[in-house]
Amino acid sequence: MFRSMAASAPDNLNLWLELLSFPGADPMVAIDSTCIGSDAEARSLMRASDALPTPLSDTRAPMSVADLGTITAEPTDPVPGSSRAELLTSLDDSALDALLETPIDPLLSVQVRHLGGALARATDNPHGALSEQFSVYMFGLPATEEAAEPITKKQADLARTLPTTGRKPVTFLNPSESLADALPEELLLRLRRLKNERDPAGIFRGNFSTFG
Repeated sequence: MFRSMAASAPDNLNLWLELLSFPGADPMVAIDSTCIGSDAEARSLMRASDALPTPLSDTRAPMSVADLGTITAEPTDPVPGSSRAELLTSLDDSALDALLETPIDPLLSVQVRHLGGALARATDNPHGALSEQFSVYMFGLPATEEAAEPITKKQADLARTLPTTGRKPVTFLNPSESLADALPEELLLRLRRLKNERDPAGIFRGNFSTFG
């Protein structure tokens, strides 16, 4: 159902499939959606979801851009987190089996994010267009040092079983990764040349160094 809605979605509709595992609660599945259009249009585009059992919560409603951050109900206060993202070559049956055949615990959430639209269009930025139609974002809360290793292992295990492309979106890099995980080598070399030519003193900095 999620795949069919994503496949037919126009550029003004974006969908995420979330697998959730909160401490002390049963596993849950959520669909997050954003539609630039009327409430009636959004519900029509997502009418396939009407065949699902009655959800625990349905918060779909018109909202301002300022409230978009509330859609996933994620906390906004800083907390320790461990994340890993991958771009998927496909979301076929084997990919879904890999996501669903075992519990996601000790992860808190696994998000399959629908891409396409403007992200797939030609661009002159270093990252280039995203031809992939889906990404996966895996997140856990390492409350203690002992909890961190199982989270990282689960992320790695999932990544190995999924059809990933091997590159990542720059905005999803984690502290153990570098721009080399997101950009082709020739583009990274070009960025380094530009950095040396235009900013030799290193005044402008980003989260990930072009030389890292």
